[in-house]
Amino acid sequence: MVNLPAVIIANGVGVALMAVLLLSGHKNARNVFFDEKLFFAMAVLTIVLCLSETASFCMDGKLFPLARGINIFLNSLIFCLNMVFCYVWVVYVDYKLFESMERLRRRALPMAVPALVIIAMSAANLFVDVFFTVTEENVYIRTSLAPLTYLVTYGYLIGGALEAYGCRRKAQKYLFMPVLVFLVPIFLGSLLQLLFYGVALIWVSVAVGVVSLYINIQNEASAVDPLTGLYNRQYCNRYLNCETRQTPPPGRRLAGILLDVDAFKIINDTCGHVVGDAALRDVGRVLHRAVSDQDFVARYAGDEFVVFRWVEREEEIRELLAAIRAECARFNGQTDRPYRLFFSMGAAFYDARSDTVESFLVRMDRAMYREKRDRGRTPEQVIPGRTPVVSRGEEMF
Repeated sequence: MVNLPAVIIANGVGVALMAVLLLSGHKNARNVFFDEKLFFAMAVLTIVLCLSETASFCMDGKLFPLARGINIFLNSLIFCLNMVFCYVWVVYVDYKLFESMERLRRRALPMAVPALVIIAMSAANLFVDVFFTVTEENVYIRTSLAPLTYLVTYGYLIGGALEAYGCRRKAQKYLFMPVLVFLVPIFLGSLLQLLFYGVALIWVSVAVGVVSLYINIQNEASAVDPLTGLYNRQYCNRYLNCETRQTPPPGRRLAGILLDVDAFKIINDTCGHVVGDAALRDVGRVLHRAVSDQDFVARYAGDEFVVFRWVEREEEIRELLAAIRAECARFNGQTDRPYRLFFSMGAAFYDARSDTVESFLVRMDRAMYREKRDRGRTPEQVIPGRTPVVSRGEEMF
């Protein structure tokens, strides 16, 4: 038995949520980058699916010319668009992690195969009973193959979640993608709708999940440096203010490292700012590889970075310094870049009795500059065989 008012209200809420999200995105001039286009494609698909599902429930059991054909078309469309939504989700996760169109081109077809199979079978449902049948009384009935669509749907959703969690370290960037917040309402809504026909919870649940994802995208934009994938200075300040005010874990101290890229101006002046940006991205990758998941790493200024860790022994911070130097040496030994990366680093321990956040950072800064004076790198070490770039302005004048 279909509770039509409840269906209309539930899917109406889903449409309203997605409409607000899309209007907010338009106001903020979004939909420019590929991941943003994918995200808003999911929002549009959610609206279409909410409306299509509502229309299909309204058609169920109605008898007038073409009513049965319309009902079959709407339900076939829902199955097809459901697969499109799931495919867009896994593409979105992959691109959000790696931002590589080349990688997507290699993976696009293999990832699409299950969706294409279900779409083909759903299209066939226009002519023969595959996932559902519609009786002569225009009543929708699932067939024994209907659970297959749920299986493929869950496969895509879970696959995207596993990739998001499993590849975070490999992607070497910090992401605010709590996929469980996105998936849990979808799983609950779809499970209830699978068990109890006439309950419309799938697409309003998807709308709730998409909104939660959107909120976390905004958090990411405000907390993550887009060039390096590390946390930004604003979020670093919040972290420090929070960590220094809390009661330290038993037997632990907050340790910090401030590091500066040696002769970074030489990289910019010799190779140009595009290469300089590539060097900063490489710094982000080096730091991601060197630190653990428990460490906090941020881009503090132009070519200055900070690492924080709660430690039990002073030796731990020396080990972290050694790990960063080792990862930097590994990069220099394997790279084909026109530059080499070297860091000057200064470490300090936060003393809750005498330190402020500012004095803590100042002590790290002083230690870093002492090392820079003692171990500073020459331009020839940073860029072997360097030839300064001539700017267009200098060519003209």
